[in-house]
Amino acid sequence: MGVQRLRYRRAEWRLPEDFPVRLARFQEASGLSTRALASLLGVSPYRLRRWRNGEDDPNPAHLFAVLTVAGAMGLRDGVLMCPERDLPDGIDVEALRRRAG
Repeated sequence: MGVQRLRYRRAEWRLPEDFPVRLARFQEASGLSTRALASLLGVSPYRLRRWRNGEDDPNPAHLFAVLTVAGAMGLRDGVLMCPERDLPDGIDVEALRRRAG
């Protein structure tokens, strides 16, 4: 009996080009001021404005915080994220939903 090796294709993940627009839309929908949202995310208002202006990207920990806060407010899917558009090519969104549900 031989050892079978499984091969996985690594998915490419990048922030969407329109992330600054989505972040601004999320902030507006949340009703939070820049200072209040920055405080929830653990960053300075200056840093949040840089993300919103497209001058800088959040690091993975801050992106996780943004998604967590948005999810808790019910504003993640449809406002901040669009799974059908945001998942890398080759990932079946419907299969993931069936598996999770």
